[in-house]
Amino acid sequence: MKKTPKSYWNHRVLAHKYKNEVILEIHEVFYTDGIPDSYTEQAIGLSGDSIKELNQTLTWMRKCLKKPILHYGKRFPEVYKPKSISLH
Repeated sequence: MKKTPKSYWNHRVLAHKYKNEVILEIHEVFYTDGIPDSYTEQAIGLSGDSIKELNQTLTWMRKCLKKPILHYGKRFPEVYKPKSISLH
């Protein structure tokens, strides 16, 4: 019997190359069996029908800041290794 792949998503920071700069944006990243296989084309913003819902989304977004940054584009899902990043 063939096993059904486990699919899920979470928020991740993706590194976009733009001209001579790297821009970091939060996207929804989709996984199959624990391996990132796609992402939203556009970075995501905050929206919701209540402050509680906005707060939950912010909590998920904060969690993604602790995970490795992934490349956007042809090198996805390779981990982006910046020379230095300041989160402040």
